[in-house]
Formats: sequence, C-alpha cells, structure tokens
Amino acid sequence: MNKFILALCGLPASGKSTLADAIQKALDFEVEIVRTDEWRDEAYYTDWKPEKEKPVRQAAIDKVERLVKDGKSVIHDDTNYYTSMRHELFKIAIENRYGFAIIHITTPKETAIRWNNQRADSDFPDSVIEDIDERFDSPGRRYLWDNSDLEVDMEKQYIDIVVPEIVELLRELQPALGEEPGVIIESEFDKVDTMTRQIVSGFLEEHPELRGSREVTKMRRGVLQEVHQGIVPIDLASDKLLERLEELL
Repeated sequence: MNKFILALCGLPASGKSTLADAIQKALDFEVEIVRTDEWRDEAYYTDWKPEKEKPVRQAAIDKVERLVKDGKSVIHDDTNYYTSMRHELFKIAIENRYGFAIIHITTPKETAIRWNNQRADSDFPDSVIEDIDERFDSPGRRYLWDNSDLEVDMEKQYIDIVVPEIVELLRELQPALGEEPGVIIESEFDKVDTMTRQIVSGFLEEHPELRGSREVTKMRRGVLQEVHQGIVPIDLASDKLLERLEELL
C-alpha cells in the first residue's frame, strides 16, 4: 500500500471523528489522525468567524507535513469546507508522492445540529454549523482532482459496511499526479455534475443495499472524466451512467 493523505470533509458534528477512528482501527499499519479540534476550545467558538480558522488550519497543515516527512500516512479530520483547504493537502500529497483521497461526509445539517446538542462535551453553538453549511464548497463542483472518492451519510449508512470500502480504496491508491487545479470546469460540466449526483442519489434510494459502494462512486467519476475528455457527449452522460449502474444489479 502506498502512503496516503485522506482528507475528510463535512459539517461539524457530522460524524467525521467517529469515521476517522474506525478507519484508523481497521487498518493493519500505523496511520496518524490530525484533528483541528486540537487547536480549538470553548473560547475559540465565542463569536466564531471564518477568519479565526486560518491559524488553526495552518497549524494542522504544518503537523500533516511533519508526519509525512516522517513517512506516516495521515487522516485529516476537519470540515475542509473550502476547496482551497483540500488543495493544501493535495499539494502535500503531490510533493511527497503520496496517495490522496477525499471522503465527503454528507450527513445533513439538521442531523449534525441534533447530534451537536446531544454531545455533553460540545464546545460550539449551532450557529457555527449553520455558517459553515452556507459556505460549504462541495467536492467535485469545480475541479476534477477535487472529486470525492466516497460520500458517506453517517445517519443512514452503517459504519461497519462503509469502513471496509474505504480501507480497500486506500489500499488501491496510487501517488497523486502532479496536477494543479487547472481550468475551472465549464458551467455545462457543472450541470452534468449535478445531474449525475441526482441520478446516483435516486439509484441508491431504489437500491439501498448499494449505499457505501465504491463502485457507484467510481462509475460516476468515470462518466464525468469521459465527458470532460470529450469521449462521452454531454447529452448522453445520464444514459451512460444509468447503463453502468445497472451492471451492479
């Protein structure tokens, strides 16, 4: 297995840390978890503003870089709600020939707020979740490198099913290619991105047994890449994705 950086992204209180712990436990080698909460406390969340995040993010990035220099694989447990945050991790992976993957925790805002209120040790108000939700850059909206490798709703999906999928994904990761963000994907491509997400969502509603399946995500990403490369016409993208999804049944 190649060394890797796994970027988790999702709302506060959405289940990221629970998932990070489960992934770490399931792996048969040492992997470090970098949690940005290490640099936050109750006072930090008083009158929270996005500007307060910069020094925390930098401290976490510095720790990731130190661990990578020591040859450790890393799970970055944070909201990573801006594309630029994820790109900082992507660059470290490129520079060190590490694998890179993004897991998008899609637990709904309402659920995250409910879980936050149930936590006895919660330091932050619900307004922080609301603010981050409004600013959230979902993976895959603009750049091909930023596509999530798996989407996990911690309210609906069983962690015992999801974690083996993630472990398999990590075992197959190749070193990240030396690609900068590049050209912003055209608006037409954004429409295809949204359309394919809706198709996958509807497919999983009909076939809940496939929730958490990495093959579903791989098929969607494959169609997007073929559209971007001009192999599949935009107007045939939905048919192509549905055709491939049917192969899983």
